[in-house]
Amino acid sequence: MRALAQTIPVLLALLLGGCGYPPVVSTLPSGEATSSASSPTSSASASPSDSASPTTTPVPTEPPFDVPRLAAIQMVGRLGWAVGSGGIYATSDGTHWGLQYRSDEAFGGVDFISATTGWAVGIRHLFGTTDGGAHWTAIGQGPKPLRSVHFATAAQGWGIAGGANLQSVHGWLIPAGLGTLVRTTDGGHTWQPMDSPADPQTVCFSDPSLGWLGSASGGVYRSVNGGTSWQNVLQRGNVYGGIPQTTLIECAGPSALWVDFEGGSAAAGHIPYIAYATQDGQHWQAVLGESMTEGSLMPGLPAGPDSYPGSFSVIDPQHAAFVGDGPIADRTSAVMVWSDCCSRTVTATGAIRSVQQTFGAAFVSTTTGWVIVRTDANALAIEVTRDGGWTWTPQLTVAA
Repeated sequence: MRALAQTIPVLLALLLGGCGYPPVVSTLPSGEATSSASSPTSSASASPSDSASPTTTPVPTEPPFDVPRLAAIQMVGRLGWAVGSGGIYATSDGTHWGLQYRSDEAFGGVDFISATTGWAVGIRHLFGTTDGGAHWTAIGQGPKPLRSVHFATAAQGWGIAGGANLQSVHGWLIPAGLGTLVRTTDGGHTWQPMDSPADPQTVCFSDPSLGWLGSASGGVYRSVNGGTSWQNVLQRGNVYGGIPQTTLIECAGPSALWVDFEGGSAAAGHIPYIAYATQDGQHWQAVLGESMTEGSLMPGLPAGPDSYPGSFSVIDPQHAAFVGDGPIADRTSAVMVWSDCCSRTVTATGAIRSVQQTFGAAFVSTTTGWVIVRTDANALAIEVTRDGGWTWTPQLTVAA
């Protein structure tokens, strides 16, 4: 287990849209829940609907791995969903959470494209809803178990399936290697494998044509034809041979992407990570990174929130929130960093107190966001800020 921390630092990185890009990286060629309210949301039901019974399609046996009771979170305005091994929780007002769907399925990811249409990635089945979660239905699974999905429309989606050495990483189920890129054109009922760069870990599409893929080798790839072909557009500069690495990506508008490279060799108490962003898909800016290892390789790089990689959430092409996760957070104040794309400066704000680590983040603006944390009491909780990270309030707590 990672070293315990009494506060979790929060960083908000900002790329200002009209300031241009310095040449940092060149584009490469070709239990029971309790909450702060006494009742669940008005749209939530404590038991599944009749239509939500799992299908009888056989699923390959999985080696054991842990999915937290709260593993991933997504917000659409004030509406939200948090999933994990405890089922699916929901809020209709951004404040009061209730158990929306109870299941023995462990859910490792969630993806909504609107207030009504979304998917929850179970270990054995993919679940879908078209009414905001009032009803969840097991709708399908590929030839290999799905790890994560990202939909561009109600019908068209992409995902990562299969793979080895699976782990839950800040809102994603990530295979260390041997993953398969898959695609659906019928809303997730059936999935077809696609050719892709080796060892894909994460994928997202801004529209049915333009997509991005992150690989275990520290590569980021771009497709302009729905995933039929891919071009390497960014490569992590310091690739650690033989050491597990993770490439997390989030789309942000028509041509924008945020990337968080995690993992590598470092001194005790440190795990290297470095984040990049692009607004046009061609020019890249190093936004922040782990201060000791990555900072020594790239002098002047703004320091990330902690010495371990934490959760992050993209707000728009210019903004993303980074939440610290590691031993340096053991202090009385945490930081939220505004990183200017030109001056690359950072600014500190508030802290999430008495927590050990984070499991996912969902920000809807530069002021309002939710983070899943493990508390010092070893429970899992959802914390919210409405002032840009200066203050935090717990909303939902479940047993770990």
